[in-house]
Amino acid sequence: MVLGIVLSLAACVGFNPPAFGHSTTVPAQSRIVPFVPDPKIPMPAEKDWKDPGYLKIVWIQSPNCDKRQKGSEVDTIVVHSTAIASLEKTTEVFQRTKTNPVSSHFTIGKDGSIVQNVSTFDRAWHAGVSKDAAGRPSVNHYSIGIELVNLDDGKDGYPEPQLQALCGIIAEMKRRFPIKQIVSHEFIAIPPGRKIDPAAFPWQRLAYLGLPMYYGQNKN
Repeated sequence: MVLGIVLSLAACVGFNPPAFGHSTTVPAQSRIVPFVPDPKIPMPAEKDWKDPGYLKIVWIQSPNCDKRQKGSEVDTIVVHSTAIASLEKTTEVFQRTKTNPVSSHFTIGKDGSIVQNVSTFDRAWHAGVSKDAAGRPSVNHYSIGIELVNLDDGKDGYPEPQLQALCGIIAEMKRRFPIKQIVSHEFIAIPPGRKIDPAAFPWQRLAYLGLPMYYGQNKN
């Protein structure tokens, strides 16, 4: 699977940001330049919104983020579901700064469209009060948050294009960071039962990635 995650790799290559809803291509080696244009675009007006499309990505920066703690090692993937019906509305929520400001690194639509919200080298605000299976608190410090557009009611499904995009992002994160586990938001949330997402997610779909997975409610 080839995933167009080139926007996340902007620090490594030089390219012009795409028009909204268009895919990007990495330039040939001879065209790489020292200056890297900012790939982020503003939140489009409602009338201009268009989902990027299967395995295509746009970067719409959320203000709800900050720098990771010095020395933090990114080693965890947190899978969420949005409980919001669309990619556009989720991205809009991640622009809000006054009431319960939240964000994720990536949000994936049902058709496999991807919006990046925060640089993977920064800390997104997705996990809340949390700890992992080893008892480490503040999971935001050392994780990548990935939201899946889903109503989180246990009935709404996760289509194959969405799962393929998720697998592609996790594979890319494994290449970039020493990822050692995949967890559900439900598992890490404190107190137990505070979150249930991603409800009814098909965890076996991620088994081929060869990483320990922790999901369901953490009883410890």
